[in-house]
Amino acid sequence: MYKLLSISESVATRNLELKNLNTGTIDSCFDDSAVTSFKNFDFMEINEVYICKIYLFGEFDDAGENFKYIKNVKIGNRDLSEIINEKGDVYYIGKISESEFVSSEKMLHYKYTRKDIIQVNNIVHPDFE
Repeated sequence: MYKLLSISESVATRNLELKNLNTGTIDSCFDDSAVTSFKNFDFMEINEVYICKIYLFGEFDDAGENFKYIKNVKIGNRDLSEIINEKGDVYYIGKISESEFVSSEKMLHYKYTRKDIIQVNNIVHPDFE
């Protein structure tokens, strides 16, 4: 569960500041859902609580943050991998090989440049439908 702390509007996009109510982590998430569809995240209001899924836009890199692979999932029409950091924050990345990380309990290093909001409650980002 995430609490929406603030919204920074741009011309066509916005940044949402979300607080993970389980871990206390504050994530700044990019939202461009209104650019591509009328079914978007514009309904979100400050100080309200939502179930959110956050995608990490980045790549594997030894200099990146440590994550543990949880499982492969499908969000909308996309196959993704669910990962968790040491603090307990759950994020999503492009699908990875399950066997590579499950069998050895190996940590993966992922360096991201942006966090994108891809699902709020039951509404999936238009790019993922």
